[in-house]
Amino acid sequence: MIALTSGLVAVFFYAFGTFSQARLLRCGPADASAVLAARRGKLLLIGVLALLVHLVNVVQVIATDGGFDFGFFKIATLFSWTMVCIVVLSSLKKPLENLFVAVFPLAIISILCALFLPDTSRLVVALSPGVALHVMLGILGFSLMALAAGQALLVAWLNRDLKRHHYSAFLRHLPPLQTMESLLFGIIHAGFVALLAVIATGFVFMDDMFAQHLAHKTFFTLVATGVFGVLLWGRHRWGWRGRRALHWTLSGFAVLILAYFGSKFVLEVLLNRV
Repeated sequence: MIALTSGLVAVFFYAFGTFSQARLLRCGPADASAVLAARRGKLLLIGVLALLVHLVNVVQVIATDGGFDFGFFKIATLFSWTMVCIVVLSSLKKPLENLFVAVFPLAIISILCALFLPDTSRLVVALSPGVALHVMLGILGFSLMALAAGQALLVAWLNRDLKRHHYSAFLRHLPPLQTMESLLFGIIHAGFVALLAVIATGFVFMDDMFAQHLAHKTFFTLVATGVFGVLLWGRHRWGWRGRRALHWTLSGFAVLILAYFGSKFVLEVLLNRV
């Protein structure tokens, strides 16, 4: 009952925040900036309230009486909470409130899926502190790279419109291109460090990182980390940006999706196996 109530309340807050932000994006940039300055505190408060209630929901759906439920949809709602948390905290220092209109709907979808769609995963009775750290770092790393993928798409979109001298209503509300690119590579740097920590803690605390049920995840995580490492080196050495940065970011994230969700989706959702 607590899971259902907290989930629906979180959905309400996220929907209200999405609606409020979408209304601002329909205004002209000058009008929207003035309104946003007046309502910024309110939007952040909505985001914080949504996060708090969402966290209660995450705890309820994952930490069950029989153990930890790491089913496909349960993990998805935990990932969405982490992504929203990163955006809300970043918005305290940078004007990133416009990203709410993208991450809030994702949180709504993940909550509803976790509440109403069946999962067939096997419960985990207990986690050692080292394995728990490995799992949390994995969630942080994936969430950061998911944000980086979304940010890369926005940067590519903005860059294309600037070259064509055509500015869509949504893009006129975004920060300057240089600020957007700086934020993108800042997120990728943080995500890359998190992925390195995931690999390190996995080899230290997991019994066998190349066991049958972990081999695919280990392999694809290593490949994704390598892709992002090459991108960061290319940025440092040759100043990579634009479409090249977009392609490398999306490629790395696609591999990361295979690592985290590929086999899990096939086994639990399509084949209905644990």
